[in-house]
Amino acid sequence: MAKPNGISKQELIESAKRCIRDKGIDKLTLKAVAEGAGVTQGTVYYHFKTKEQLLFDIVQSLCDASWKVAQPAKAAGEDLQASIAQALAGARERAAYQSFYHTLFFSLVVHSLQNDEMLKQLSRLLEKENAQAAELLAGWLPASARSVMSLESWGILVNALIDGLALQALINPDFESEKIYAELSALIARITAE
Repeated sequence: MAKPNGISKQELIESAKRCIRDKGIDKLTLKAVAEGAGVTQGTVYYHFKTKEQLLFDIVQSLCDASWKVAQPAKAAGEDLQASIAQALAGARERAAYQSFYHTLFFSLVVHSLQNDEMLKQLSRLLEKENAQAAELLAGWLPASARSVMSLESWGILVNALIDGLALQALINPDFESEKIYAELSALIARITAE
């Protein structure tokens, strides 16, 4: 199949995100993505062989964007507490009730339990996120915290904590995200102040 001209994979991902925001995840089809981008379905199929692959690429795109928000603050030497607050605000936003990011993520998790290739892709994505969390924590955690648990384990724990909070927020419309994230922010501020 020849490469289609005029549109990138990222532009199709953006079309899919708009479709999800406007119509909901259940209305997302490769045809809807094509219509939203003003291209043929063949163009979409060139980049994404299945709807699940499109969903995975959306999740990966959102993950990459969220890590880029936290990294520049650390690299620029900004105030540690401001950097932590910025990272937690992004996590809280993605964990809002009915957040399409975590709806996609958990839908992919369920689907991957019966699809070995998708399971491998999600596993690599989680490994990358765990490593990114550990890298970010390397600049935040005091030596006392790192003496109790390795940075790798801290990264896994923090990533699991954020995803666990998102799952609760996704399921429970009364989940007190603001309160939980405020308390989590205070805890992290206390740990990093040591």
